[in-house]
Amino acid sequence: MLAVLFFLSFLGCKPPKYSYYTSPARDFQCRVPWGWEVMYDKEGKTFANVTFIGPFEPEFYMGAPSFSVRWYSRFAAHRLRDGSLEMYGGADDFIKQALGSLYRRDRQMDQAVTERQDIVAGRTVKYFVVESPAPVPHKARWGTALDSRTGQPINPRKHAYVVVPMPSGFYVLAYPATWQAYDKYKDQFADLARNFIPLKDGPGGASLPPTAPVHKPVG
Repeated sequence: MLAVLFFLSFLGCKPPKYSYYTSPARDFQCRVPWGWEVMYDKEGKTFANVTFIGPFEPEFYMGAPSFSVRWYSRFAAHRLRDGSLEMYGGADDFIKQALGSLYRRDRQMDQAVTERQDIVAGRTVKYFVVESPAPVPHKARWGTALDSRTGQPINPRKHAYVVVPMPSGFYVLAYPATWQAYDKYKDQFADLARNFIPLKDGPGGASLPPTAPVHKPVG
């Protein structure tokens, strides 16, 4: 009898589909898939990045589906892992540089840059989806394809962005998928954007008036 009760109680403890996340600097809140790992990185008050990493999926590059939320202060230089610097004058400058240097001439716009007011509650944002192949090492195993022209391995990128302008900078919500895997988590990324709530003007900025209900932080 006790075993039956334990089994029934176990069935009743199904984990939720999503959980709410509040950033370490308490500058934003969002909703993400339950159980995804979280990685946090920052550079003073001018740059911060939170990456949410999902379970292994072989169709994603390196087998890792992910979403990220990044903060950039305007005209603040940020050093990348390869030692180079990036700096943006604002949301539009970020989009221009990303499309010009990251995705380049071989890009295809699955969704052209569009100004939207129905994605993040109470804010006008820029939304776009870009496709662009990127060369990868031959030893890369997951989420790759062969370029039909060269026969070389590529990362068949299909990346979605929501760029949220703020008084002193901007947030970038990103979903870096592949052509073959994009549909798997596009709805979850849309849910993250719909439930994204800026609480401050960046990690070191002033508090903002609420534009949507704020949920109690998880954990």
